[in-house]
Amino acid sequence: MNQLEKNETYDNRTFEDIKHIDENGIEYWYARELQKVLDYKEWRKFENVIKKAKEACQF
Repeated sequence: MNQLEKNETYDNRTFEDIKHIDENGIEYWYARELQKVLDYKEWRKFENVIKKAKEACQF
């Protein structure tokens, strides 16, 4: 069982609750809101995750 299955503190509904939509219908999320949903207590730790995700997308 992975960590998500052990600790079901959020679900798709939570992500839907913090979703924003711009004037063109494009969905987006604020990192500070995602940080809370994903249960990161410190911004610096979550920021490292964001940096790694950006690097992974460049390849």
